[in-house]
Formats: sequence, C-alpha cells, structure tokens
Amino acid sequence: MELCALHMSKKEAFFERRKLVTTTGNPIAIGVFQDEAQAKQAMADLQQAGFTDDQIRYSVHKGGTGILDSLTSLGIPQQEASYYNSEFMAGRTVVTVNASDRQQEAFDILSRNGGYNATTAMGQSTATNGQAADTYAQDRTLDTNRAERVQLREEQLQVNKQPVQTGEVGIRKEVVTEQKSINVPVNREEVVIERRPVSGEVSNEPISEGETIRVPVSEEQVNVSKQTVATGEVAIGKRQVQETQQVSEAVRQEKAHIEREGDVPIHSTQTDPYHPSQTDVEDLLEDH
Repeated sequence: MELCALHMSKKEAFFERRKLVTTTGNPIAIGVFQDEAQAKQAMADLQQAGFTDDQIRYSVHKGGTGILDSLTSLGIPQQEASYYNSEFMAGRTVVTVNASDRQQEAFDILSRNGGYNATTAMGQSTATNGQAADTYAQDRTLDTNRAERVQLREEQLQVNKQPVQTGEVGIRKEVVTEQKSINVPVNREEVVIERRPVSGEVSNEPISEGETIRVPVSEEQVNVSKQTVATGEVAIGKRQVQETQQVSEAVRQEKAHIEREGDVPIHSTQTDPYHPSQTDVEDLLEDH
C-alpha cells in the first residue's frame, strides 16, 4: 500500500507539473535558481536545444531596481511577477524563455538544472518531506535484511612543524691593552786601567805636560718596536640537533550506544581491524 502511494504521488507530481506549465496559456517559461552556476548551465542547455539568445533573458541581482515591470510587460500576472521579483531581490537568478509552442521543453530544461517557478515552489517543501517519508517506509518494507549503519568518527591529531627563530649569536672583537716585560741582554764597554812596569830604557821625548789620551766607551741600547701577528682564529657555524618534544591536545570521538526496547536478541561480530579492542556490544546496550 505504501509503495503504491509512493508511485501515485510521483505520478501525480509529474502530471501536476505538466499541467502547471501547459495550462497557463503564456509562452513564457520561467526558472528561479539558487545557484548562478546552475542558471548558466540551464542557459547553455537551452541554447544547445535550439533556443536563440533573443528568446532567453538572464537576470542577476547586482543592485538597483527589480524586474517587476519587465515581467508584467511579458504578460506575467501581477501576483506571479511579484513573487519572481522578490526572489530576484533576495539574490536569486531568474531565467525567462520566450518559448512559443516549446514551453514544456523549456521548463523541463530549467527544472532539470535546479530551476523552479512560482507554482512548483509552493508545493516543493511538502512534496519533498512526503517523498522522503514514503521512501524510508518503502526501504524498510522491501529490504528488512539490509544492514543499517551508523558511522562513528573520531578526531586525530595532525602535527605540522615550521622553523621559528629562537635567538642569534654574534661575534665581535675588542682591543685589550696589557703591560708586557721582556729581559734583553745588552753589552757595554768599561774602561780598564792597567799599570805595567817598563824596563827603564832611555827616552828621547822630553818631559812635558798636557798629554791626554781619549778612549771612546760604548754600550748597546734597547729599541722597542711592535708588529701585529695572527695568534688564532674563531669560527662560528650551526649544526642540527634532533630532540623529541611531547605535544598533547584533547580529541573527541563518537561512540555508539544501542537502545533496546523489549526482548530483542543482539549478536555482534568484530570486523574493524583498526580498533580490535572496541567495547563489546553488550556494554553499549541501554535497555528501556
């Protein structure tokens, strides 16, 4: 019964859409798009189907006035034109097609790309919710042996490294003055007077006064000079040292809790090779 109702609702929706398009008597097909990219794709499909640029009008809200007057000039009723104008002012894209006798084909192309019009928009939310409920009931009825899965997720830590400067080292020179003493051996001359006896030989030189003998005396003097010599050098470089740092952060994970009503037998099998120590299913049960 539910499956038949589902088919009927889909069938009725299809014929209702055709009736909405074919009974208006206006050759203009209109599509409203939430996504501008879908509107552009619809225009491309229309052109590929043989509709000319003169038949297609593309309206994107970039500020300024709305499109109410232009829609009413195309023969769109005031109430319907006001709806399209409000959608346009809300930032949605409106595509109009002067389709002549190909109105149904134009609307099908617009609808296939995500477009909707004033009539289909009113019943879209209710029809979608009803179809979702019917589909769920159908799936539960037709395939009772299919396993229904709940995906469990957890947060995992991801570590990234980036170099940052922690300091710097510089080398400079400064001049330090100190006093140094060196012992240097020097030579000097001394005067030695030695008196020696003679043999008493007769001298032809008369005795006189004023005879002087000069003997120069010399010594070594120390002259100090300085010269610069290299005594050593200092080299600076870097090397990479690896160490281990421990980082910690709180992570979340999802755990399953099974709610059982009544006496329902539950059997479990472990099929996850990555979590072999998961809690047994009996520990997850919450009886009501």
